Amino acid sequence: MPEEYASFSDAQLADCVRSGDPEAFVELSSRYLWLVRAKAGLFSGPAAPEKEDLFQEGLLGLYAAALTYQPAAGASFATYSGVCVYNRMVSAARRHQSAGNRPLNESLPLESAGEVPMPAGGPQDLLELRETYRSMWRRINSVLTHLERRALVLHLSGCRREEVPKRAGMPLKTFDNAMHRVRRKLRNR
Repeated sequence: MPEEYASFSDAQLADCVRSGDPEAFVELSSRYLWLVRAKAGLFSGPAAPEKEDLFQEGLLGLYAAALTYQPAAGASFATYSGVCVYNRMVSAARRHQSAGNRPLNESLPLESAGEVPMPAGGPQDLLELRETYRSMWRRINSVLTHLERRALVLHLSGCRREEVPKRAGMPLKTFDNAMHRVRRKLRNR
């Protein structure tokens, strides 16, 4: 049956998707994969979501377009799906940059956590690690304000963002702003 989908129009495929035929969406998505890639290419830079996330959002937008497409409205499926895909990606980019995602977006990837070497086990290595640790905290104490240090300690202790007001009596906005300044100051030093 999938071979016959090659001769279907986009509107016919959208009808099949609405009736619950998954093969119709496979054909439709293979036709419009270029569109999803092109729209994802519009989002770039360090604050943009990852390309894989944008592709997934684009495919969800294409699926929503297939479910809601009305040929009588006057737009072609290509035009309508382009708008749906783009709008879905814009929503994802906005969610990605929201204040709730700020700590995740500004954190360092786990791969870069290897900057502090683990000691091989000898006493000399342990002394060097201890000195590195003390040096790091001296730097933190000299650069950060009391509030910023408090926010950093909460963060490093594993306190979830939602727990901050109850655990530390600090409003979330204050905590978020303090963590933003902590990251900026420690990166610049």
